Amino acid sequence: MKWFLFIVQIILAIFLAFFAYKQMNQNHLDTWFTVFIVFFFIFVVWYDDRYQKN
Repeated sequence: MKWFLFIVQIILAIFLAFFAYKQMNQNHLDTWFTVFIVFFFIFVVWYDDRYQKN
């Protein structure tokens, strides 16, 4: 389970990099980009809290 969540985190980070690159060419932030950033941050914090204690 730990490796699965780590792989999901890596995939989400790749999407984050793609969306950030896409946002650089715009004058405003998309709503979905903001939602993705919030969910990505929540997932990373949850992953770190859950697995860094072991």
